[in-house]
Amino acid sequence: MRITRVTIAAVCTAAAVAVAGCGSDTAEEHHVHEGSDDHQVIEPLSPQQIDADDTAITAMQMILSWQPAIDESKTDALIRATPYLGGDLLAVAESGSRADVRPDADWQQWAAAKDAVTAVCAHSDTTPAAPAGMRTVVIDVICTQTVLHASGRSTRLTPQLWRTTTVRTDDGWRLTDYRFQQ
Repeated sequence: MRITRVTIAAVCTAAAVAVAGCGSDTAEEHHVHEGSDDHQVIEPLSPQQIDADDTAITAMQMILSWQPAIDESKTDALIRATPYLGGDLLAVAESGSRADVRPDADWQQWAAAKDAVTAVCAHSDTTPAAPAGMRTVVIDVICTQTVLHASGRSTRLTPQLWRTTTVRTDDGWRLTDYRFQQ
């Protein structure tokens, strides 16, 4: 087996790089990696910068995400979605009226257990086709709610289909109506 100077030089260079990569533990070279568990809120997309689909999806995720131990009713979730709402739906959210809101059958149980409910929605293939340039668009979204138990477990609920209506305004798309489909 013949070892050339090039091979020796390559092995020595690789060894030097490996040793240099190990670094040292002197005080001035010691790096401290700090993290945080402050659970900062990730801001949703700006309603002025998203299309009709994303408006329907974002608004419905907010409307169907509840904190029963904190929220007075599901209307609190509707109020959180206010930036994405328009028309009569916005008027209901701004009124803060909770009289007509029927609580979920499990609301009291979730509140007592300090559980939260989060929703994830996606565009559905059942969405009716809309001609280009429409200012009012019907969009079907499939939403899956998950109960986040205080114990750390989670329970995924049955996906639901919602028919939404979004309207283009001078300030972006707004959700103006939603109806449970199945």
